[in-house]
Amino acid sequence: MLHVVFTEDGIPGWIGSQPREGSEPMDRDLAFLAEHRRAPDGTWVRRSAPSIAEPTAEEVLARAKAAAEVAEAAREAALREALSEEADPLFFKWQRDECRREDWLAAVAAVKARFPKP
Repeated sequence: MLHVVFTEDGIPGWIGSQPREGSEPMDRDLAFLAEHRRAPDGTWVRRSAPSIAEPTAEEVLARAKAAAEVAEAAREAALREALSEEADPLFFKWQRDECRREDWLAAVAAVKARFPKP
């Protein structure tokens, strides 16, 4: 036996094996309760499946654009972190004449090559 607390619309809002405040004992199985709601007169009414609308072309485009912006921001953050770890130390050595400028430029090019633009 299941115990059920119904919402105002007659939809099972809580289902459990033990009674709780406001619950009612039901001789129905879980699948039945998931597919039905109880009408105010006590009869059971099958619930319709929610309709899932296909996204419009504008929504698809907006989602794709948002995903591309997130991916670009992540790429830029990873690139900045890699440059600061690998190329910046060489930049400061180059400024103190401890290495050649070409070493720093090569390090920057190597890091940027690992993070190509899509």
